[in-house]
Amino acid sequence: MSSETIVSFYESLGFEETEIDDGLIVPGIELTPAGNYALITNDEGTMPTGLNQGIIFAYYTPEDSYLWSASFKSSTAFKELWTGAQTNEARLDAIVKHREANETF
Repeated sequence: MSSETIVSFYESLGFEETEIDDGLIVPGIELTPAGNYALITNDEGTMPTGLNQGIIFAYYTPEDSYLWSASFKSSTAFKELWTGAQTNEARLDAIVKHREANETF
């Protein structure tokens, strides 16, 4: 699957291309008025290469301090949870519950 398709998939969920270490690009989104944000990566910390690949949702402060993460078996599983909530606060709550229920840290 092309990275364009992955980018389009995450853009439809409100994410945008975000540059991280070493010039790598991954989906990212600002989630709180204070500036907390999240990045989506594969297990290697890079752009997912397919929608059925496992992903990691990593949550950070505006100062780039890592707070927590949750794993998902696929981008489509993540989309189901993400679109099931109407606000960013509700989305974060749903991800935390998923993380705890599935022990996907």
